Amino acid sequence: MSEGPGTHTPPWTPPSPGELLTRAAVKSDANLADVEGVLNDTGVRIPSPVPGQRHIQARRLRVEGTKKTGETFSIDQHFTPGVWAILHPRNSAGKTSMLEYLVWALRGRPRDLTPDVSAWMRRIRVDATVGGQHVRVALDQDTTRARPHLAGRLLSANSPDSLVAAMDGEMPVLASADEEQVDRLIGTFMMESLGLDYTSVWNPSGGLDGQGSAQAHGWPAYFGACYLNPGGDKLLLGDVSASASLSARLMELFIGIPYASVLTHLSALRKRYTKETNQAIQRASQDRTARQAEREQWQRELDDVTRRMTAAQQSTNPRTEAALAAVDVALADLRTARQAHTIAEDDHRGADTGLLIAEQRVMDAKETWQARQVLGRLSPTCCPRCEAPIEPDRHASEREDASCAVCTRPMPAVDAELAEAQIEELEQQLAAQRATRQQTADKLKERAAQLHAAQQRYENAVSRLNEIAVAPAYRTLRELEIEAARLEGQLRVTGSADGGGRAPTEQRRERILTAVHAVVEAAVKEAAERLFPDLNREVVDLARSFGVANLDSVDVKRNGHLNAVKDGEHTPFGEFSRGERLRMRIAMVIAMLRVSTQRGAAAHPGLLLIDAVGSEEVNTEPGRLLITELHRLAGELPGLQIILTTATPALVEGILPAERIITTEKDHMF
Repeated sequence: MSEGPGTHTPPWTPPSPGELLTRAAVKSDANLADVEGVLNDTGVRIPSPVPGQRHIQARRLRVEGTKKTGETFSIDQHFTPGVWAILHPRNSAGKTSMLEYLVWALRGRPRDLTPDVSAWMRRIRVDATVGGQHVRVALDQDTTRARPHLAGRLLSANSPDSLVAAMDGEMPVLASADEEQVDRLIGTFMMESLGLDYTSVWNPSGGLDGQGSAQAHGWPAYFGACYLNPGGDKLLLGDVSASASLSARLMELFIGIPYASVLTHLSALRKRYTKETNQAIQRASQDRTARQAEREQWQRELDDVTRRMTAAQQSTNPRTEAALAAVDVALADLRTARQAHTIAEDDHRGADTGLLIAEQRVMDAKETWQARQVLGRLSPTCCPRCEAPIEPDRHASEREDASCAVCTRPMPAVDAELAEAQIEELEQQLAAQRATRQQTADKLKERAAQLHAAQQRYENAVSRLNEIAVAPAYRTLRELEIEAARLEGQLRVTGSADGGGRAPTEQRRERILTAVHAVVEAAVKEAAERLFPDLNREVVDLARSFGVANLDSVDVKRNGHLNAVKDGEHTPFGEFSRGERLRMRIAMVIAMLRVSTQRGAAAHPGLLLIDAVGSEEVNTEPGRLLITELHRLAGELPGLQIILTTATPALVEGILPAERIITTEKDHMF
């Protein structure tokens, strides 16, 4: 076996999410915040390299229903870890249907349940522990309506014992749904409880345009690694309708390769952006072609307008040219006169303001001098505020040292000659300002006359132009000039031949996503190189023990292919016999569980459902060998739970304990 000393690769620790982001930042020449921002904008999440608690254990299955004949039936079966066999020697006895009822509750919808048996169901109750949570999936189907109505609920319990013993009404309801939403409710719960994200696989022919789209696969696809395909199918893992690329994703996920799911997401995302870029380039090429045709049309129109302009210019006689020139000169003079008049108006307004200020200053000076003369002669007998009498000695001090008898502060000296001189100076400034205002008024009057004269000359020039009947030709020429300017502008604006490139933001996003994809791919590749050698050895050892004859080696690829050598010959998986393909699938799943467990983080849920074991075999010996090894492995891996169906009693009798063989002496299982 592969557990011997020296057969495993050395311990390996994957990089943390932070390390990957840092590497991507360096590789894309961006800062860490930019990388995180782009990933947030595009919905990419770098998960923990340690898988969550993904273990699933079925504990009890109960089914109630009514057959088409009106006969009622019920199933009540408890399960524990280990190998369980649903056995009945007859075909169409209900073995697969019983397994499918269990699948219905755990998967969200059955995979191979026939419509008639599906219509029999009234109630399904499956008790299971999922990712450490003890839950009951309750499905109820009302067939009294014209169209059967399905309702589902998720109930919760605190322990495995209370889970299998409690009545529905004694358990809290976590969530509920009807009809098509039932499988989504179960699928979302399973994925979140097991720490799984949707896997995006690129379909080259998908999308509304048929040019490719990303298809998101959820819990039903993941469940294909638990409910194995029959021997007749040639896919290694996954549902019959799934693609080989999805089979590869399941293998990477459940062997425990870190970041495998995010790499798939990034790959689909890059392909989507590549598609969008190619479509943008195609649209740009089409735009350039259409724009070139438009440019050619505009150029032809411009050439025609130019010829007409030349003809219009040549058709004008000297008299017309002189009249046009006179209008242009008069218009220029009018503009100059208007500008001079505006300046004169501004100057006159400024002189008015200056005169007003000068008059106010003279008035203020005169009033101040008159007030001082009057107030200086006053001799108050009491305080003007509180009316307290002023003592005689204060009046004496005022006369002696010029201090105010009221406030005792020194009184300012009053110089009559200085005051009169200041007033005279202000009056001189006032006279000068009046002269300035008169000058600006005269200038404004002069400019107004000049403006009027210029306006009159312009009007006369236009009138002369109209008199010689050149106005229509003049307007035509101006219209042609405007049209020519418009066409030249359109040609300049659309003059780029490359149609423009992608926006800098798009280039930056693509550069960062490319860098993130590269570092994640490197981490996944390194993990595969570490884990796949152990996986290959485990698959070979297990497959041989399951009875796959002449198997020399296997080489499992990340693309989901299994290249084997049998008896020295290269043998693709599809060329194995039907029974060998089933045994190889079982070996693959158990090998993935073993390798991930040895790494310290079991990635596979540890639940295996297998239908019709032994149906592909010529004799019973290979089947007995398979059941014997599975029973032994269940003891080696205590959490492993395998539920299979078989029509051959000899495969399980004497190997499995009687209590783990679910059978009946009746014609049907239920």
